[in-house]
Amino acid sequence: MSRVFIFTKLFFALILLFVSCPLLRAAQEVPSERIIERKAFRPTAAEEGEKKGEWSVGTFYEFSNIVQGSRYGYWDELTNYAGYTYRDMRGYVSMTKLRRFNQNDYTANFGVNLKLKDYYIHEEYGFGWDVNYIYKQQNILEVSHKLYRNLFWQMGYNYRHYPVNDTYLSYPGLIYYFGDNYIGVDYGISAIESRGVAQFGTIKSDFALTKFLHWSLGTAIGERLYDIFGLKASKEYGYIIFTAANLNISKNVNCRIGFSYGTERPKFIKRSLDASLSVKF
Repeated sequence: MSRVFIFTKLFFALILLFVSCPLLRAAQEVPSERIIERKAFRPTAAEEGEKKGEWSVGTFYEFSNIVQGSRYGYWDELTNYAGYTYRDMRGYVSMTKLRRFNQNDYTANFGVNLKLKDYYIHEEYGFGWDVNYIYKQQNILEVSHKLYRNLFWQMGYNYRHYPVNDTYLSYPGLIYYFGDNYIGVDYGISAIESRGVAQFGTIKSDFALTKFLHWSLGTAIGERLYDIFGLKASKEYGYIIFTAANLNISKNVNCRIGFSYGTERPKFIKRSLDASLSVKF
């Protein structure tokens, strides 16, 4: 029995498990937005460091203007991270401060990217403290494998434990690489305890305009992308559009400027600007 067939059976078994979980009521949002806007896990990601090893550090900041029903205000996020790449493995740690209106939450995450022959694996574990609206614990598992030439299938799973109940998010997809560019599609399934299942679709891409400049853009449409109001999935329908310019200032220095716009019924609007800087040494 081939490994592709085994992983395919495992994937559909996990999907059935996520959808059929016995569930209680959730008070926080499904973490769809961050998963949607992340860049695809490139198959060369674990090969970029030199054989002797390579360190990287970086910072990310996002500022958002928010309309939430009759409420107007601001959200922001600050994340600092450090990572180490050696041969086919990259480990990293990140620390995040999130603020929604006047409430602060904090998270720490530990992850690893692995290249195992034809498989590319990303695993991340994290936890939150001083919790108002963020998870207490989370786990992310993503697997990618070549289907044919430059076409890859990928499977992602995100579990988050909240003080009241838990959320489950699964997002299978396909991604096609051509040179330093890619185009990918995902189908997302999210479940909140006692509130049923929501669905959404995502298209995202990244293009090398020059040797130094990459441009990424994408969109998502569907149910419960933010889950701000805690309603049924069919009543929380919206979309997100996002784009960013990534500039390689030098071989070891990269910066990014991005913009996103998201909205969800009955009345939620999020306009965001973000910037990041990363350095290798």
